[in-house]
Amino acid sequence: MKPITSDANPNFRRWLKLATHPRAVRETGRTLAEGLHLAQAALAARVPIAAVLVRRGSASSEVAAAAADAPTYELAPPLFDRLAPVQTSVGLMLELAVARTELPDAIDEDLVYLDGVQDPGNAGALLRVAAAAGVRWALGASGTAALWAPRTLRAAQGAHFALRIVEGVVPEAAARSFRGVWIAAAAHQAESLLDAVLPRSAIGWVFGAEGQGVSAAMLAHCGKRVRIPLAAGIESLNVTAAAAICLFERRRRLDRPQF
Repeated sequence: MKPITSDANPNFRRWLKLATHPRAVRETGRTLAEGLHLAQAALAARVPIAAVLVRRGSASSEVAAAAADAPTYELAPPLFDRLAPVQTSVGLMLELAVARTELPDAIDEDLVYLDGVQDPGNAGALLRVAAAAGVRWALGASGTAALWAPRTLRAAQGAHFALRIVEGVVPEAAARSFRGVWIAAAAHQAESLLDAVLPRSAIGWVFGAEGQGVSAAMLAHCGKRVRIPLAAGIESLNVTAAAAICLFERRRRLDRPQF
């Protein structure tokens, strides 16, 4: 285990860029995964591990040993804490290779399209919901939070390893690739989700930016808009909550026997 005690260390400087600049994640194809659960999920998915980072004094040696093929570094607590995306960390982080996925010519199964969801916590939680609902594709529009950035990865808690994720997908490219019906989640001027007829063929679920909603460019491709009926005086839901309701209502209907 190699000790790092200075912020002038070139490895630390590189990790700091990954922790603080989403562009560095996109440019280098590397990211940081913090926490025991996320590390275990990465190991189970056989994700390539470039390095293991341990906070000096933490009890994370068992995971470090499981990833023994990768170089292991012990960071002084102040240095490790500068990298961690949470205030209280278990003291374990992995440097991972980002899974590069190209947009295929045809997708004929359900997917989610994040249309300008800017908060990394919301974006990661939405990916977690999608994976839990059995969705396998997630597309991110330009202006969406970096989907492989450490904070997004932390919020998704391993969902990345169950999804095929493509970033920087403009509406026109998404529409060319997807072979199904686009449905936008809207707060107003839309049919109630509970009353809407949902096709049994593939659905591309579109979830828009917090406050702004789905962009006009993406709405132009949507064959339907649905809203979630709310109690009087409540204007809207958090985008992740809305996604969970939509995706699990979809799953409930698909699982319902057909007569």
